[in-house]
Amino acid sequence: MNWFKEASENAFISKVKNILKQHPFTKSIVDYYHIPIDEIDTHLQIEICDLNGKFAEGNGKLIRIDKKLLSKDFFKDNFHFVIHEFFHWLKRRSEDKFYFNDPEEVQSFVLQITWDLIQGKNKEEIIKNIYPIIKAHFKDSLKFKEIFQEMINKSINLCEIYESGGEFTI
Repeated sequence: MNWFKEASENAFISKVKNILKQHPFTKSIVDYYHIPIDEIDTHLQIEICDLNGKFAEGNGKLIRIDKKLLSKDFFKDNFHFVIHEFFHWLKRRSEDKFYFNDPEEVQSFVLQITWDLIQGKNKEEIIKNIYPIIKAHFKDSLKFKEIFQEMINKSINLCEIYESGGEFTI
């Protein structure tokens, strides 16, 4: 009897993943975050379990669905719980794949550039040294130039505040 439960659970999980991969709405979200659609099969785990009062939860790798949700027409009435957790998974995949989705990385580069400015390096020297490092993480050159210019502007602002003796926040 256990094999039957496992087979039906696998079929359910397969159906969930197929909807995530094929529905125009979810496909557009996946495309927006530049995640290859096949990662739904290779990197997303789905589990049905007893969540003791929660409907669904996720941790960036795994979506857990409370088994009580399956008593109704799940795909009509409760699939929205999957969408919620799927978005969390998608954002975390995006952050793992794209270095500059992590605000800490952006702040680190801003502080690195600010340090060089404080040390007397000019903008051209900074661009020569840091520009290639940041550019290597981008496919879209327009987006890269926009983000790099924002980093330079923040760094110049921080440098001015530092040199005037003011307090700044990062």
